[in-house]
Amino acid sequence: MFDSAYLLLSLFDDVELVEGRKKLQKMVHLLTTAGAAFSFKYQYHHYGPYSAQLQDEINFMVRQGFIEEFKEKETYVYKITERGKEFKLSLERTNNGDLNRELVLSLNEHSSQFLEMVSTYAFLLDSGYDSDSAIQKAIELKPHLSGYSEDARKYYHRDISYQ
Repeated sequence: MFDSAYLLLSLFDDVELVEGRKKLQKMVHLLTTAGAAFSFKYQYHHYGPYSAQLQDEINFMVRQGFIEEFKEKETYVYKITERGKEFKLSLERTNNGDLNRELVLSLNEHSSQFLEMVSTYAFLLDSGYDSDSAIQKAIELKPHLSGYSEDARKYYHRDISYQ
C-alpha cells in the first residue's frame, strides 16, 4: 500500500504537473510495464488500460491533501502538495523501489493520445500478442490514433521495454 503511495508521490514530485486523468493512467501503466513496483491491476477500457485501483488511490491522496487536483478548462490537473512532499519523505525509509526519473519526465512530455497508443500496444504485448499483431490490433482498436502507431511502437521498444 505505502510502496505505491511512495511511487505516486515520487512521480508527482519529479514533474511539475500531470495534465489529465487519462495521461496519469497511461504514465503509471507504462512505468509499471517498465518495471516500477506499482501493484495496480489494469483492465482494458475505451481509452486503453485503466486501473480503478489507481484512481481510488489518487482520490484518497487528494482527500488526504497529498495531491492537489484542479480543473483547467475541461482537464483535471494534478500536483504534489507540501503535505505530500512531507509524507513522501516519511515513506522513503520503507519504500521498495524508485522510479526511473528520466522515463517519468519523458512520459510527461508526451500527449495523452500518444501515451494511449503506447499503453494500448504495451497491454496487447502483455496479453500475448507479438509486436506486429499488437500494433495492428492497437490500430484496429484506436483508428483515430493510428498516426501515432509506429512512433508508439518505437518509443515502447526504445524507452519502456529495455528497462
